[in-house]
Amino acid sequence: MLHDILSGNKDIATTNRKQNMLTKSQDHNPNYLATVIKLSNLRKHTNADRLQCVSVFTNNVVTDMKAQDGALYVYFPLECAISKDFLSYTNSFEIKDLNKDKEIKGFFNKHGRVRAISLRGEKSEGFIIPVEQIELFCKDELKQNIKITDKEVGIDFDQIETHQICKKYIPANLLNQRPNNSKSKGNVKKWESKLIDKQFNFHPDTLQLKREIENLKPTDTIAITNKIHGCNFVVSNVLVKKQLTWWETLLKNHLKLNIEDKEYGMLYSSRTVIKNVQLDGIKEYNHFYGTDVWGTVAVKAFPLLKEGITIYGEIYGYLSDQKMIQKDYDYGCEPGQLDYVVFRMTYTNQKGDVFELSHPQVQEYCKLVGFKMPETYYYGTAKDLFSEIPTDENWHNSFLNKLMEIYLEKDCHLCNSKPNIPAEGIMLRIDKPLVWETYKLKSFRFLKKESEELDKEVQVGLEDS
Repeated sequence: MLHDILSGNKDIATTNRKQNMLTKSQDHNPNYLATVIKLSNLRKHTNADRLQCVSVFTNNVVTDMKAQDGALYVYFPLECAISKDFLSYTNSFEIKDLNKDKEIKGFFNKHGRVRAISLRGEKSEGFIIPVEQIELFCKDELKQNIKITDKEVGIDFDQIETHQICKKYIPANLLNQRPNNSKSKGNVKKWESKLIDKQFNFHPDTLQLKREIENLKPTDTIAITNKIHGCNFVVSNVLVKKQLTWWETLLKNHLKLNIEDKEYGMLYSSRTVIKNVQLDGIKEYNHFYGTDVWGTVAVKAFPLLKEGITIYGEIYGYLSDQKMIQKDYDYGCEPGQLDYVVFRMTYTNQKGDVFELSHPQVQEYCKLVGFKMPETYYYGTAKDLFSEIPTDENWHNSFLNKLMEIYLEKDCHLCNSKPNIPAEGIMLRIDKPLVWETYKLKSFRFLKKESEELDKEVQVGLEDS
């Protein structure tokens, strides 16, 4: 780059600088990144003269009449929170006092969240804005010059330089309940983790099928299962550090004898927090639900796990205080009862190599020991699911649209607490040897219900607890 500047090749240097400004933060969530897009196939809104619609990653997005085919825009996905500085600069808040121009009213609430809404009968599943608005914001507020061109189409980002432009939305009242610390106060005894490197693995983020549909090949073997709206858990029977007696410690440390200091044992977690990481088992967490639902499931599941096996699943139903784990979604449980399903299983050897069990292998293991699984709707070759769809250049979009037509916008047939509750959606797994490649596809009815509850600041389950 220095050579380009010194040699007068400023175009290359400027391009590199520009691309480096649209970046992903270190802890980004891939489902809530903004994307540079080029608009195409805009159509008139079916019930509004001043609005039009465009499809982005098969999401219907409502926009104004200024948008034109071929224009460069930035797409923000559902349930991301857009920078409040940016929304203020673009006068996008519905509360005028939050905007730079106090006379202009936008439509974002104070949280800056992209919501699933219906606008005069049309679904709106995201938010788009011209790239010129990003460029002006960078110039006026960040004091950075940036020019977004066709070369940036397809770039995903959540940062501009060091400014966080968007992130996953988490309500403030839930942020305060993240269980990062022990309940103990004052002088806390130093504790030791029982983790052994490469033995325990959290579940990765499940990507949105709409954004990743091009990864699917017609010849891939796939599994389509019901998506359960619950609370994520992991239970492992893997190698952990062994709690040595005082005399074993003496023999090991002072006499240098070969004392076995590893054993197979239980580790369990939510999606991002290991709950029993301390070697002596004393550490206590402020659990999001006020009770250790993950531990309740772990005690039941662990005796059924062979050495090296880890299960991943969803907890659903009720807490002991009769509250639901997820509002309205009892999945057939009685008040005070909880249950769980297993959707993924791995085997980890003593070296830390992880082997993924195929969908049929997970089914076989679950049947053998009595674990429940989400309902399987289909297992086979992708192209055979809808054999009437030609495997041409339009196959991906046709396949995705057919999936949505057949499997989405249904009532949750497993829930009894309230009629006509929308089912969350489906999971699609590409069943490859030794690889976990699974995507989620959610119902718009479910997303809209979730958005409405967040608007009312109704407490919902926190996946990261």
